[in-house]
Amino acid sequence: MDVAHGSGGNDGGGGGGGGGVGVGVGVGSSANQAQSAQGSRQEPVRDDNGEEQLPVIFVVAVDGTTIDVGVQADVTAATIDWATVRFADQVADTFDSGLDGEPVRNDGSMLLIGPMPDPANSIELGLVRYYAVDDGESFTLQITSDTTTADTDNSTPRASVTAVTQP
Repeated sequence: MDVAHGSGGNDGGGGGGGGGVGVGVGVGSSANQAQSAQGSRQEPVRDDNGEEQLPVIFVVAVDGTTIDVGVQADVTAATIDWATVRFADQVADTFDSGLDGEPVRNDGSMLLIGPMPDPANSIELGLVRYYAVDDGESFTLQITSDTTTADTDNSTPRASVTAVTQP
């Protein structure tokens, strides 16, 4: 999967012409949705001093390819205040095989991002959120771009998750 779609290059945006939704939006929105759900399911992780740690979210492309470094930077910057997002090339790298049930490392969750559709004003992105090797939930995110945004400093269209469904 080539995750840097369209003429947006490494900016995480997508497509030329009408300005489509790009993978940066998809991954960032996916991480945000996962963090919201994760907060209700898991107790906060604390360090040795009792300080609450940000939730850890691993992101892996379903076909095992490396997610574009520009997209990684954009997602990391967009989520820095509420999650520690880590990118991995292999699903197996995110699970702790030394613990019973093989949970996701660092008491985190892992998002397995499905194939990225071609840029468009609205896309559906499949993902599976895992807490352990045998504990996953499938979701479909509908992500829609706002083509009316007149941001002259950034040519990347703004987008948001407009629906989350479970197949």
